[in-house]
Amino acid sequence: MNKVYDTLLFDIDNTLLDFDANEVFSFRSMMEEKGEVFSEEVYQVYKEMNEELWRAIERGEMSVQEVVNSRFAKLMKFYGKEVDGAEWENTYRKYLNQGIQEMPGVHQVLEILKKRYRLYVVTNGIEETQEFRMKHSGLRIYFEEMFISQSIGAGKPSKEFFDYVKRNIPDFDENKTLIIGDSLTSDIRGGRLAGIDTCWYCKEGEENFSEEKPDYIIHSLEELFFLLKL
Repeated sequence: MNKVYDTLLFDIDNTLLDFDANEVFSFRSMMEEKGEVFSEEVYQVYKEMNEELWRAIERGEMSVQEVVNSRFAKLMKFYGKEVDGAEWENTYRKYLNQGIQEMPGVHQVLEILKKRYRLYVVTNGIEETQEFRMKHSGLRIYFEEMFISQSIGAGKPSKEFFDYVKRNIPDFDENKTLIIGDSLTSDIRGGRLAGIDTCWYCKEGEENFSEEKPDYIIHSLEELFFLLKL
């Protein structure tokens, strides 16, 4: 790597915080509270539906609020039941807000990076949830600002989202900025469209079958030290 960066943009879910662990806990807890039986089969059906709905957000076809208020109604309709999607979402979010499971080594890495770089969060999601999780995990202190799709009114990978980020970071230079995230469709695509270098946090066993080609790939946060030559 020959480039010198001064600004690092971090995704939250499955980059700083372990969203996968939080999601399954929250889904199981919601199902139990609603008197439904949790199973891996039901959870996988939900995951597939939810991922497709978030792709619709990324394509600009649906808003975050439309997705979160309808996804559980859609899931239960698949099983022949009518439920209040917004009510189920409130129950799910009650548990999700408590989820502060961290990715390995996150505090140690951010502590060192904070001394050398300007750190910002760029995330798709619900403002209340992301703010709560970052604060109560103790990670909020490392970041100068958090850019959250719900509060901006646009999400990654849209031009509107990244234009907002660029306008609100003092002395922003896209040539000295790197985005780090786990999503090829939002973080890597969004960075590419915004003219920002990208680093894909690749989960174990995951492969890239998309057209997106990140500038760098890491499998742990500690690998950022090697990438940045620290």
